[in-house]
Formats: sequence, structure tokens, C-alpha cells
Amino acid sequence: MTMQQRILILDGHTNQALACARSLGRSDYTVLVASHRSLPLAAWSRYCRGRYRLKGETGLAFAEMRSWAHKQGVSIVLPLSERSCLLCNAERQDWERLGITVGCGPDEMLLAAFDKAQTTLRAERCGVRIPATRFPKSLEECYASADEVGYPCVIKPRWSNAWNGAAFLPNQVPAYVSHPTGLETAVMTRRQGDCWPLIQGYVEGRGRGMFALYDRGQPVAWFAHERIRDVRPSGSGSTLRRSIRVEPRLREPAERLLTELQWHGPAMVEFRDDGKEPPCLMEINGRFWGSLQLAISAGVDFPRLWVSILNGEEFETVTNYVEGLALRWLWGDVKRFLLILSGPPSGYSGSYPTIWYGIKELFGPQPEGTRLEMWQPNDPGPAVGEWLEGVRGLWASYGSLRTVISKETGERNSNSAGAALPTLTAQSLSAEN
Repeated sequence: MTMQQRILILDGHTNQALACARSLGRSDYTVLVASHRSLPLAAWSRYCRGRYRLKGETGLAFAEMRSWAHKQGVSIVLPLSERSCLLCNAERQDWERLGITVGCGPDEMLLAAFDKAQTTLRAERCGVRIPATRFPKSLEECYASADEVGYPCVIKPRWSNAWNGAAFLPNQVPAYVSHPTGLETAVMTRRQGDCWPLIQGYVEGRGRGMFALYDRGQPVAWFAHERIRDVRPSGSGSTLRRSIRVEPRLREPAERLLTELQWHGPAMVEFRDDGKEPPCLMEINGRFWGSLQLAISAGVDFPRLWVSILNGEEFETVTNYVEGLALRWLWGDVKRFLLILSGPPSGYSGSYPTIWYGIKELFGPQPEGTRLEMWQPNDPGPAVGEWLEGVRGLWASYGSLRTVISKETGERNSNSAGAALPTLTAQSLSAEN
């Protein structure tokens, strides 16, 4: 390993950026952090040696950051979100011309994972179980598709981060539709240009993830966890998760799919698993994932292994790790509780926690041996910074809601005391992980 190699970690506001900063900083790399936020989470870490504030998620903003990175002597850039992967790959040759290695797979490979239609079709082709899925191309076909898969159904945008040629479209989480009357709104708000959303049947089961690192089509590390709680009770990234054994029934379909895609780099293959039927594929995250710290804490240091691959260095593969380790994202649990207060999303027919149950989750006992994800005694800054930034963000959101309410009340010139408050949504509490 080249000592003091300088690595630029993008998406510094995410949990996975902090996990990468801690991992690589402890391995004697010099860590720099970039984000569009002024005080991103990873920048609070003692291992952050410099930060850059992006002016936006555009090619021009990334070109300016690339020039800065070159002056700083950066040799590897690690994009940690779909957006930054796409923007880095769009000008990959420009990065490499400056001697900077782009730490994500090539566009053709990543697009097969980012495009949920392609992912689903490729999974079906290699024998991986998928939800009942239709790929409509008109509103009329959407109605027919929903009838075929049955209600309740899930309306899933084809892209989590859709690019219209000039900018990324606003993110839309999947919608749940229990009756035809709610279908058109759910579909049209999730249509992305010519890309119509997928219509899928609802799948029961616990969320389980298979995590892998591949070197040009060959797996070099595996890890697995199960979700105990999600930020969105209807399904999302987790707030409490536990490491589990890499079971063949999870690894085999994940390996078939990643081999089909000729994978290179990190990936998370997410399943719903009821323990009876074969695990059902939900999606692939073709980059480092929000719960990355759990794998590192359990003994699989994915960031360090990935940097070794990027450097062309030899390394020892990891075959064992600590099972049963639980990691809790406390601020994520706060977000979860606020979403519980708001009630289930429209059309959602699954079980949804009560407010009392949410209180017990937040303040009650946790699984034995549970650790906090953010708090580390030798690196306390991120735990403090997350709460300061989080509370400030909630206060700003509350102020925005008050402004909207005041404006609407004034326009209606209403003296009614029963005006409804806007509901907190998954977008307003986005975990960005």
C-alpha cells in the first residue's frame, strides 16, 4: 500500500461516506470529503483531512471539483451514490487523464443495475425469483398490468435517479395502490419522460441483504444482514440491522445475478425473504450501501478491499466475520418515529406500527449487544454533528411548513381552527442512503 495516498470520498453527507472515511483513515490513507452540503456527516470525522463543497449535481460542478482534486494530489475518487457514479462516469476519461482512478464500475454495467427494468429482466433470465412484474408503456397498459398482478400493487419508478439531459429529476419512492382509483396519480407522478414505472405485486417477508465485492466478474468478499427496522416502515434503508450467516439460499441467487452482469466493484443485492419461498429480489444497489458500517464492524472492511483492487494490490480475502452483531442508526430511528406519527402511505396495505409501538422502539430496550452506528469513542464528531445538522434540518422543514400553512390560510381568508397540517412524507425525511 502506498502510504498517505489521497482519496476523495464523494457524497460526504451519507452514512456510507462516513464508514469509508473511518475505514480508510484508519488504514493510513489521507481522506478528503466532498458534498453539496456545507457540513456533511463525514467531514465531522477526525479522519477527514479536507473538504470540498460542490456547487451542484451537474457536469460543470463535477469538472470544477475534479480540478480541485487534481491540485490536492488525489489519486482515487470514490462516488457513493448513483448520481455521483453517473456524473463521474460521464467524464471518466477526464478523471483518468489527470491520473485519478474512478472508484466505480463502467456505465454499461452500472446502468443494468440502476435501471430497475433491466435488473428485473436480467434476474428473471438467470433464474432469480422476482415479484410479479409488468412493464407498461401507456396508462391503459398500467391499468391492465395492475389487474394482472392484483391489488395491492407497487408502482416503482424505473430509475431512482433519472437524468433528463440537463439535470436529475426529483426522486420518487415507490407507491402502494390498493384500488384502481389511486392508480393514475401514482403512475403519472412516477413516470420519467418516456420511462413508465414498473407495476409489481406486493411481496411479504423480511428484508435481507447480500453484500459483495467483485473484481472483474469474480467475487472476493461476501457479507449478509437482516433488517430489523426500516426508516420507512413500509420499506426502505434500515435503522437497526443484524449480521447473519451467508446462507446458500441467499448467496446463490445473488451470485447468479452479479455473474450475469459481469460485476466489478461493490454491490448490495436486496431480497424479501419469508423463509418459505425462495428469496425474492427487490433491487441492486450498485455502489456502497447505507449500512456499510455494520459489515466493517463485523470484520469485512469493504472500502479497504476495494481500494486495494483499484490499486492493483494483493490482499487477503475475508471468509469469516462476526455473526449476530446489531448496529443501530439512532437518528434514523427518529426519522422512523416521525413517519409513524404521519401514518402509513396512501394505498399501503401491509402492517404498520402504532405510535405506542414506535415509542417503545425509540426508547425501549434494543437487541442484546446492539451498538450505535455513529458513536465511536475515538471519533465522536459525527455523532454530535448528525444531531446538530438533523435538528437544524427538521427546524427548517417546520419553518417551511408554517410558511406554506400561513400562505394557504391567508389566501383562503379562512378563520377555521380545523385546518390540516401537511403530512410528513418519505421525501421530506429522506435518509439519502
